[in-house]
Amino acid sequence: MIPENLAELVTFVPNKAEPIHNWFYYKEGYSKKFVEWAVKEFELEGPILDPFCGVGTTLLACKQLGLESVGFDVSPLAALVAGAKTRDYKIGELEKALSEFRELKPTQVGKFPNKKIRRLFREKQLDDIYYYYKRIKEMRDERSRNFFLLALIDTTSRVANVVKVGGSLRKQKKPAMPVKKLFLGKVKKMLIDLKHASQKGPEPKVFEADARKTRLEENSVGCVITSPPYLNKIEYTSVYKLELGLFFREQETRLRAHIQDKATPRDVGTKMPLVAKAYFEDLNNVLENMFHYLRPGGKAIIVVGGGCFPYETVESDDILIEEAKKVGFKKLDKIVARTVLCMRNRTTKVGAVRESVLVLEKPKGEELKAP
Repeated sequence: MIPENLAELVTFVPNKAEPIHNWFYYKEGYSKKFVEWAVKEFELEGPILDPFCGVGTTLLACKQLGLESVGFDVSPLAALVAGAKTRDYKIGELEKALSEFRELKPTQVGKFPNKKIRRLFREKQLDDIYYYYKRIKEMRDERSRNFFLLALIDTTSRVANVVKVGGSLRKQKKPAMPVKKLFLGKVKKMLIDLKHASQKGPEPKVFEADARKTRLEENSVGCVITSPPYLNKIEYTSVYKLELGLFFREQETRLRAHIQDKATPRDVGTKMPLVAKAYFEDLNNVLENMFHYLRPGGKAIIVVGGGCFPYETVESDDILIEEAKKVGFKKLDKIVARTVLCMRNRTTKVGAVRESVLVLEKPKGEELKAP
């Protein structure tokens, strides 16, 4: 049965009220409730794979359902957050570390090397962030280190003089907020979540990896639940430039999902804008990988959005279904979650694009051998 609020479930919004899921807001993701619905509706079995795992919604939901799962993401930020949200922790050790952090008095110990990013902060705030960053990096236990680093990353985005608008950062001066208070408060809240939330399922395997190139063992996963970057006007990693610039090497786009703001050259053979053609070439590689490591009869549940160009729309769901058939999948269903207007310059209507849930299946036995 299709839920009446499917349009909301394919967004991250419901996760804002979910313990642990809400440790880091990631607007590109879908919700825990979407994963729960998909598992029940399509009788999915583990291990469950998410090759675009983002901040780990699929993985954490599977853990809470008692299912094995594996995920990877090309973003080092996403991979760290997904890992931190899905680990088993020794609460006592985290509480001890928090007590030690409470006793620290931040002093200047150096500066982040990225000068462009430094301009987005008050100097004292960034000095405090760098102090805690250095202390966190000295922690011997990787799990505890990533747990506290996630809390600091979240704190950093709250005190920076920028806001996330659409797919970009916009400068906005904020009141001088105390880094220490916000950081320790975030850690305390995360600890409360761990104490009260169910964490009994198996730990997911999380990797920083490219979905187009990573290959798991053949027939090694029961199903796939995922959502690739949408064919979009805005590169989806741009909104996280601050976090990537401070805490990780600056990341270049590795999945071609960016559409320019003006008309794009076309490929004569496909009559498709070249950037869209490249996008579907990337996703074809991903589909081939999915088919390889899915068991016969395994399903792939994929949330995909249409492309909005300045002068036309591209229905990604239908194109992806045809590409999937070429790989060997059979289509079970296409469920339209919602339709969104495509606008040019925010004033002129170009058309409408769908956000859909695709249900694909790797054929079984004799079906698989058929030409």
